[in-house]
Order: sequence, then structure tokens, then C-alpha cells
Amino acid sequence: MQKITVGNPSAQFFYGVKSEVREKKQVHAGTKTDYSLILVVLMLCGFGLLILYSATAYTDAAAHAGNAFYTVTKQAVFTAAAVFVMLFVSRVDYHILVKYAKFAYLAAVILGIAVLFFGKEVNGQKRWFALGPLSFQPAEFAKIVLILCLAALTERLYHLLKSYLILLWIGLVTLPIFLPVVSANLSSGIIIFAIAGIMAFICCKRRWIFAAGGIGGIGLIVLLYQSGILEKILDVYQMDRIYAWQQPEAYASTNGFQTLQGLYAIGAGGIFGRGLGESIQKMGYLPEAQNDMIFSIICEELGLFGASLLIGMFLLLIWRFMEIASQAPDFSGMMIVSGVMAHISIQVLLNIAVVTNTIPNTGISLPFISYGGSSIMFLMIEMGIVLNVSSQSKRGY
Repeated sequence: MQKITVGNPSAQFFYGVKSEVREKKQVHAGTKTDYSLILVVLMLCGFGLLILYSATAYTDAAAHAGNAFYTVTKQAVFTAAAVFVMLFVSRVDYHILVKYAKFAYLAAVILGIAVLFFGKEVNGQKRWFALGPLSFQPAEFAKIVLILCLAALTERLYHLLKSYLILLWIGLVTLPIFLPVVSANLSSGIIIFAIAGIMAFICCKRRWIFAAGGIGGIGLIVLLYQSGILEKILDVYQMDRIYAWQQPEAYASTNGFQTLQGLYAIGAGGIFGRGLGESIQKMGYLPEAQNDMIFSIICEELGLFGASLLIGMFLLLIWRFMEIASQAPDFSGMMIVSGVMAHISIQVLLNIAVVTNTIPNTGISLPFISYGGSSIMFLMIEMGIVLNVSSQSKRGY
């Protein structure tokens, strides 16, 4: 595949500077290590393990014969393994991954369809493959594959970036991955759609269409809801979540229970929180305290100060992505980092929005913080790919 560089190509495209000069340049795997990115990732993982222990110590001790470290030990093992995987992937030239992404794409589509028939059923939905004590969610694999495939596609179709045809191609590549995922897991489907949308926005020069599409999409949703058509499109449990989002008090014993308990936790935290380990809601009152709702435990124990500190770490991570993307050696490297940035940022934003009842409950975990072995593993694979792009940039950090 042709590698495209434009002077400082990634900066020009990432920050929207127009340039028509293209040069061919052989890119070799670098040896520079981005210690600042590694440090931010490790800080997030360490913070996550600390909060996870605090959120699960009480329930673990009650459920596992006094072993308060049951959940956090499992997560620590997964995290340690994931760090080694990240370092290994960081030594693999990302151009190789882009070159063979089409084979992973086929695997992602097959797995996405297969899980609908052969997956393990949890809460009425088949989203996981169970392999003994381990489980695997194809949607996590699909996110990485989509990022690599769209990076390969947009580099190959570089000449179409001024045309609306690039949006058609991105849509055609995204749909076969998106449709199986969204049919089983709406939240993961939303993230996959958002990744594709943000990557399309970054590479496409006809950006006004995104504003028009966003306004039109919101208007369409409102129209469908007001007309009652949305009730016929969505499942009953999905509509119940929307109703509970609008009036959580009216559903305090059903769909609004988790939301209300999370809001109680946030309100009780105040500015500086009750103190680490002092949460009341984690004592069996808040469902999924270690997963989707862990941000509310952070707010309760560490208050607005601790929540702001965590958000600051995520902003620092996103800033590093922007810097790496702007210094990437070629167009595909810039698009890969942009895709990873889109994934992390949209998932953080949606998780916090759900916990604060800004949007309906969609069951989205908080990256690096929530419990989940497969989640942390695939996140670290993404970090490894970004590290490899950074190692080949024009300057190190």
C-alpha cells in the first residue's frame, strides 16, 4: 500500500490545513519510546485498580469468604498481561497491521454474526463467547479492526477526500461490522458508529455535511419519538430505559433504580468526597458498581476533586493522541491514532453522561477503570499500536 506523506502530513490533515503536495517516503519501524503516553496509561490503570478495590472490597468479602481482593486480583492479573501485550504490539510496525487488516475485517464480521447464534446469553442478550473461565466480546475486537480498516481505506482513496464518495466508502466498510454488533449490543454499536463518524470527519474535506447530518439526525429522533414510531423500532427494554431517563423517580424500583443510586452517590460526595473506601452505595445498593457505574463511586469517595482529577488524566491522554497524530509519519498512522482517540474519548464521554443521567442508560464501561479483562486487553492493544506510530514520528517525547 502506498504510504502518503505531506511535508508534515498528519499535522496538516489533523488540524485541517489544506495541502496538495504529496511525496512517497519509505517509513521504517522506529525505536523511540513514548514514555509520556506509557506513564499516562499506567496512571489510569493504577487509579482504576485502586478504585476497583474500593468499590468491590465489601461485596467480595461477603461473597468470597472474607477475600476482599477477589475482583481486584483478577483485574490486576489481566492488567499486567495487557501491559506486556501493549509493549509487544508497540514493536510491531503498524504498516503490517494496516496491510493485513482486511483479513481481520472478515474475522470480525464472522465473529459478530456467530456470537448472535452461539454466544453466551447474559441478561437476555448474546454478546460474549465463553471459553472456560475466560470470555471474549467480539465487539471489542471489531473496534480495533474498524480503525485499521478505515485507516487503510482512506489512505488508498486519498484522491477522494474532497469528494462525498469517501463517506459512501466509509459507510460501506462500517456497515458489515456495525449491523451484527448493534443488533446484540446497542452501546457498542453506538461507539462503532461514532468511531467511523469521527474518522470520516477528520479525513473528509466536506465537513459541513456532518453538521447538517447531526442536526438532521437529532431532529429525526425527536420526530420518531413524538410520533410514537420509535416505540415500534426499539425493543421494549430500550424504550423503558428512555422513559426511566426522563423520569427516574417514576421507575425507582425498576429501570430507574441504578440511575437514582448513582445520583445519590454523586450527590453524597460533595467537593472532596466521603473518603477513599467510605462509599455507602457500593455496599450492595448500586448495581454494577465495579463496571458501568464506577464513576459514581469515584464521585462519592473522592468528590468533585477526584472526578476532576480523573477527567484531567483522560484529557491528558487525548492531548497525547492529538500530538502523536499531528506528528505521525504518514496518513494511515494519523488516521489510526485519530480512531483510537475517537474510541477512548466517546466511551469516556458516554459513560460519564450515563452516570450523571445526561443520556439514557446504555451500559458503557469506563476505559481503564471499569472491571473487565477483555476490555483492558483490547484497550492496551490499541495503546500498543499508538505507541508504534509514535515511535516512527519525526520527534520523540
